[in-house]
Amino acid sequence: MNKKSLYFVCTVFVIGVVTTIAFRFFGNELPALKITKEGIFVPPVKTAQLQRVFKEYDYDMIHHLKEDKPVPRLFVQSVPKDFNREKYDEVRPALFYEMMLPVILKANETLAVERDQVMKLKREFDETGDLTKQSMDELREWIKRYDVKPSDDLDTLFNALIPRVDGVTPTLLLTMAAQDSGFGTSRYAREYNAVFNQRDWNGKGAVPDEAQKEGPQYRIKIFDSLYDAVISQIHYLNTNGYFENYRIARAKYRRSNNPMRGYSIAHLLINFPYKPFKYPDIIKHLILQYELTPLDSRVLTDQEREVKEK
Repeated sequence: MNKKSLYFVCTVFVIGVVTTIAFRFFGNELPALKITKEGIFVPPVKTAQLQRVFKEYDYDMIHHLKEDKPVPRLFVQSVPKDFNREKYDEVRPALFYEMMLPVILKANETLAVERDQVMKLKREFDETGDLTKQSMDELREWIKRYDVKPSDDLDTLFNALIPRVDGVTPTLLLTMAAQDSGFGTSRYAREYNAVFNQRDWNGKGAVPDEAQKEGPQYRIKIFDSLYDAVISQIHYLNTNGYFENYRIARAKYRRSNNPMRGYSIAHLLINFPYKPFKYPDIIKHLILQYELTPLDSRVLTDQEREVKEK
C-alpha cells in the first residue's frame, strides 16, 4: 500500500472514530430550552435527550411519588419520535408520567384561571342581580365555549356553566393518556401528540390505521403540543354529555372541600365513548399498579428553576 492510499485509509478511520465519539457524547446533549416566567419549555427531542433534561433538573417520578414536593415547570412539547424503541421498555412508564404530569398541571392551572373569571361574573350577578353589557357579553362567550344550552334565566346559566369550568383529576388524565397511547408508543402519539386518540368527524386530522365501518368516517385529532392535547381532553370531559355524572361528582367534592382522587371517581367513566366497558377498571388498575394517587395533590413550583451553566 503506497503512502497516498495509507493516508486515505487513516483519514477515513479517524473520521469514523470522531463521528462515533461525537454521536456518543454529543448526540444526546441538552436541547435548546426556552426559558420564560411561565416555565421551561422543552422542544421536540429524542428520548435520551429528554432523560438528560429531567436528570439535569433533578426531576424523578419516584421522588415525587414518595415526597410531597412541587413538580418542576418542565413542559415537554412532544412525545419523542423514538419513544417506542425497545431499549426504553423498562423506563418508559415512569418517563411517560414524568413527561405528562407538568403539562397536565399546567392545563389545570389554565382551567383555574378560567373558573376564576366565570366566578367573578357570578359574584357580580349575586351582588347586583344583573350583569353589565360587557359582563353579559363575556358570559355569552363562556356559554358558547362550554356548550351550555342558552337560557334567559341567569341563575340557570350559571348553574349549568360553573360545573363545566374546572380542572380534571391528574391521575385520570395520566392513566387515560398512558392507556390510549400505549405509554406514548403509538404512532398517533409520536407523530401527532395524540395521546388520547381523540376523534374528529369533520375530515381533519390523521387517517386512522384501523378499518372503519360504513357511514361517517372519523380521523384522529392532531396537536402541536402535548399541552394542546391535554386541554382538548379536559374540554371533552367538561362538555360531553356522557360525563355529566363525573362533573356532578366533581362539583360535590368541591363544595365539601374534600380532595378528589382519580381512583375513587374512575367508575364514572363507564360510558366513555369508543372505549371498552372495562375502561374504568383499566384506569383504576394503572393508578394502583404505579401508585399514582399522591400525584393528585401535587402542584407546580411557583417559579422555574434556573438553568445550570453548561
